[in-house]
Amino acid sequence: MKRILAISDIHGCYNEFKELLSLAKYNASSDQLILLGDYVDRGPNSREVVMFIKELAEKDGAIVLKGNHDKMFCDWLEDPARNENRFFRNGGITTIESFLRDKNVSAISEGGIRDYLKIQYKEELQFLSSLPYYYELEQYIFVHAGINPIHTDWKKTMNDDLIWIRDPFLFTDHPFQQTIIHGHTPAIKLHNKANIYYGHNKICIDGGCVLGYQLNCLEILNGTFSEYFVKTAVPAPFF
Repeated sequence: MKRILAISDIHGCYNEFKELLSLAKYNASSDQLILLGDYVDRGPNSREVVMFIKELAEKDGAIVLKGNHDKMFCDWLEDPARNENRFFRNGGITTIESFLRDKNVSAISEGGIRDYLKIQYKEELQFLSSLPYYYELEQYIFVHAGINPIHTDWKKTMNDDLIWIRDPFLFTDHPFQQTIIHGHTPAIKLHNKANIYYGHNKICIDGGCVLGYQLNCLEILNGTFSEYFVKTAVPAPFF
């Protein structure tokens, strides 16, 4: 059985992500890498992260799931009138700056920026837009934010809940036998430290890297959990 390595909420922290894979001695032939979403926004290198995870998926068979920030980016590209406030309020400008690092962003209209991104990064954006919302194994459910425990069948959870839900999932014991492994909520909010949080049949792996804490990796091998982490290089100036 392959070793599972799960990482969430990279948020443009490309260098920390690469360092974490090295620390965990990631080997595509013997490991199954599972990424739980939020590759863009707030951190400095969203473009590099997106291009790298696309390569990991296509060449190594990594499982790459969708997060709310990834969806916000794609939604803004397709329908800016409805989505620009949410996108920019949640750190979207750093994503644009990353993708247009060699351009003078202030000299291009918002519409021009979107058109440029859609042409120049067509394949990367199609990849990001088409990501699945969850990945299921016999013992585990991998998802960005969580599931809605009111449903007797967790797969009836709405897609928005899978990438956005917090309190109804975090503070309710879900009735399902599988352990739900998720990100979205920084673990420091659950147990006052950035290390992985082990709850009742749920594990939160978001280390809050872009918030000034760390990037976590959960290792699962023969039903045993271990963890690796890399401290963030530069604390982010905002939440």
